Amino acid sequence: MQSTPFRVGAVVALAAAAVALFFVLSGDDDGGGGEQAGTSTIVVKGGEPVGGVQELEYTSGDQVQIKVQSDVADEVHVHGYDLMKDVAPGGPVSFDFPADIEGLFEIELEDSKTELAELSVEPG
Repeated sequence: MQSTPFRVGAVVALAAAAVALFFVLSGDDDGGGGEQAGTSTIVVKGGEPVGGVQELEYTSGDQVQIKVQSDVADEVHVHGYDLMKDVAPGGPVSFDFPADIEGLFEIELEDSKTELAELSVEPG
């Protein structure tokens, strides 16, 4: 039979491993500036961005990774970078590009003129 201190130690070790694994796998999806880890996801329901217009902040030189999950068909347009992709209802569309143009740029559903996010790229 195992002693109580051994069981407590095993439970603590397993909990610590679970917490560490959670942080390793979760990434950073908040769109914050600095070294960007992960993808910023914008969800569109009823033709509108869930939670309102997102503010995505990057530093020049970062890699911008954005995914739009939409319930309506439209064209997603990243202004300033002149990137456009069609999104089908229920389908995602992804953008992955270097933040090499500084400024404030609108990301919108082009046909419906619905703003999804403001992309800010600050000097490095």
